[in-house]
Amino acid sequence: MGNLIRPAAAFAVVVLVALAGPVTAAEATRPQLPGIKGVDDRILLDPNVLPWRAVGRVNRRTGGHCTGTLIAPRRVLTAAHCLWNKRTQNWLPPQALHFVGGYARGGYMAHTRVESYHIPEGARVDPKTSGYLPGTDWAVLTLSADISELLGTIPVETGAEGADAVIGADDGSMVQVGYSQDKAHVLSAHQGCRILGRFKDTPLLAQDCDATKGDSGSPILRQFGNEFRVIAMHVATVGKAPNIVGAAVPASTFNINMK
Repeated sequence: MGNLIRPAAAFAVVVLVALAGPVTAAEATRPQLPGIKGVDDRILLDPNVLPWRAVGRVNRRTGGHCTGTLIAPRRVLTAAHCLWNKRTQNWLPPQALHFVGGYARGGYMAHTRVESYHIPEGARVDPKTSGYLPGTDWAVLTLSADISELLGTIPVETGAEGADAVIGADDGSMVQVGYSQDKAHVLSAHQGCRILGRFKDTPLLAQDCDATKGDSGSPILRQFGNEFRVIAMHVATVGKAPNIVGAAVPASTFNINMK
């Protein structure tokens, strides 16, 4: 692969709450979005229950959205490229961003504006290709208000039990959760997707989660007993059908204090 990637409370025992009914004929014939790999394995979740309500939309004043995760009080993890303004070729100001948690069809549990954000040193966008340097496509937003008591948080796992421990595993312990472009007003998830390996000469992980535009910044979670933790974050779709994989930044590269 090249060096530039194009974007694309204590918990009880947690299970996915599926809200989706059977696929309709119209849905079956709809053109498949990039990032959906073969059969669409996404199901809808109830965003009002823990831990899913800690996953929300990062809305941009300039239009569009990404997905973000409340990882600590006032801290939201998302993709750095979501903060880039292609028109001005510069980073968006914090006040142009808004986080909405527990969101479904226009309703929400909590929302607040972004006060500031951190992107890793060396993060940049190539204006000719709109590519993002591998491993730097992540950001932590600081919210203007603490809404974690309402939404809960999903902690980040940066240690030995993170993504490296499950490369190639097929144990069903992982789930990707986000607000996809075609399901922008509902929360969806792909349970049982896998970390396939690493891209050559980069820290990025290859994964087979069904994630598309709007899912940028969405967490890949691993279940540890009675809770989930973030082990990686979806940032891009790479390749052409039928050889499409997702690219994810491993949590081990998030080199700032997450508290």
